[in-house]
Amino acid sequence: MSTAHPGDRLVDFVDGRLDAASADDIRAHLTACADCRALETELRAAVAASAALRDEAIEMPADLLASISRALDAEAVRAAAPAPAPVTRIHPVIRALVSAAAVAALVLLYLQVGTPQPAADLPTLVARDLAAVGSRALPFAVQAGDAATLERYFAATSGPRIRVIDLAMMEITLEGAARHSLAGRQAGLYSYRTPSGARLVCQMYEGRLADLPPPESVRDENGFHFQIYARGGVTLVFWQEGDLVCVLASELPAPDVLALALAKAMAPV
Repeated sequence: MSTAHPGDRLVDFVDGRLDAASADDIRAHLTACADCRALETELRAAVAASAALRDEAIEMPADLLASISRALDAEAVRAAAPAPAPVTRIHPVIRALVSAAAVAALVLLYLQVGTPQPAADLPTLVARDLAAVGSRALPFAVQAGDAATLERYFAATSGPRIRVIDLAMMEITLEGAARHSLAGRQAGLYSYRTPSGARLVCQMYEGRLADLPPPESVRDENGFHFQIYARGGVTLVFWQEGDLVCVLASELPAPDVLALALAKAMAPV
């Protein structure tokens, strides 16, 4: 067994670039040398952290990148400065990699706690609102079975102008309405019930279909473009009416929800 510290050969050992005999020699040295074992642990942490950063592929703020650059520059100056040789002399390459481990740890911490978590997409939020209406976690501000009453409520409250379509001829009755926030947007919501007790929730908010994620399918009819989504057992059909995006959500079979959306779509007055 060699008693000499491996120096920069430890980098090659961690990267798996040594032949079997040289690797065995370093393993034997690590068994007896606690300082080199600690350095090996730091090197492996640097490699693992760097791999994790490549996988994340997240753009970091400019101020964080600048701080990291300053830290690395300072480390480079320290590495270049003459210093008494310690028992385990650290090669500049190893020093840089150990510094990289600290930087990587900083960036990974940013990724874990400093990056805002992505909000659920709008179709998912609308599907949740359907469930919230059913559980009364999202209560109606007004309960009524006629479109005129619900439209008067929307007209008397702040937010986008909401039209309400009466589907009583299809034996689908209105039950109530409310204004609420949908992903930070002011929205008007009203609900229908079918003879079987199934619920349909219609929402309208100012926005664009282009802001939605890619749909599962689309349908173009009567001058309207319909984007169709599935979230769990809920079908959601979005379409544009002027400045408003409209969406109909229900646990009814997907063709039924689409047919009702086709019947409801109306060019803005």
